[in-house]
Amino acid sequence: MQASVLIVEYSTRPYLVECLDSLERSEFPRDAFEIIVVDNASSTPVDGLVDAYPRVRFVKSRRNLGFAGGNILALERARADNILLLNPDARAAPDWLGEMVLSLKARSVGVVGCKILHPGTHVLQHAGGMLFPNARSEHRGRGQDDVGQFDREADVEYVCGAAIGPRRDVIDTVGFLSAAYFPAYYEETELCVRARQGGYRVLYNPRAVVEHHESVASGGASTRKYLQRYHEGRMRFVYRNYSLRQIAFQFLPSEAAFLSARDGRERRVCARAYLSALMSSRDSSPGAPRAGDVIFDTGAR
Repeated sequence: MQASVLIVEYSTRPYLVECLDSLERSEFPRDAFEIIVVDNASSTPVDGLVDAYPRVRFVKSRRNLGFAGGNILALERARADNILLLNPDARAAPDWLGEMVLSLKARSVGVVGCKILHPGTHVLQHAGGMLFPNARSEHRGRGQDDVGQFDREADVEYVCGAAIGPRRDVIDTVGFLSAAYFPAYYEETELCVRARQGGYRVLYNPRAVVEHHESVASGGASTRKYLQRYHEGRMRFVYRNYSLRQIAFQFLPSEAAFLSARDGRERRVCARAYLSALMSSRDSSPGAPRAGDVIFDTGAR
């Protein structure tokens, strides 16, 4: 078993079928990878897919554990050394899996990401990530036509959690996704930052490609719901990873400049995020799996 593909489903079942079908069409040998789908107490349960995908392991949680907690539940059942996380609203190219595994064969590489396109287009969504001093994140190439300008491998600050691959020994060394980021956002950023701090490279592989329906579960990137989750995640990341000196001399000047360019609605969202994230940045209880969370597990049959 060379790879374990972990998928956390939450209210995205119409897209999940395309995701699973794309993996079943992979050029990677089917007996060399496993697929584990966690139904995260979804409003669109996966029950009807169990018989249609007999080689997929379906796990159902009685409560929503968030992105990190759902993946932790899947990781506990994964058998491979290469752990690949894929969003259920993503569709992988036939050579995506092979390219991701190939990148992780280099022991210097701890985490690998890929080129992400908007579905049915050549418009870039992600070609590796950048972080600003106030922890604001930005995807390289976002919104640009893909004409080969990001077709070289690159070491980047982070890669998007929609399609990301950490190796198991790296997880054992620096940790996995933190359930403190419940329900979502910035858990993969922290993983990448800690991997780089641990001496590993975070690599963008442009030959590995997925198409991704962005922000489906959160309702879209311009909604209040998305902004609240994004800024709370951003501030949790700051509180968990920045020193007091970094907050004073890097975060605060950058944040002031950022806020001056935002509208009143987003500034109010940020103001609430500063306090709510401070209170929750170390609390992993909402998303940490507990005994009794699993309702059924087809791998236990």
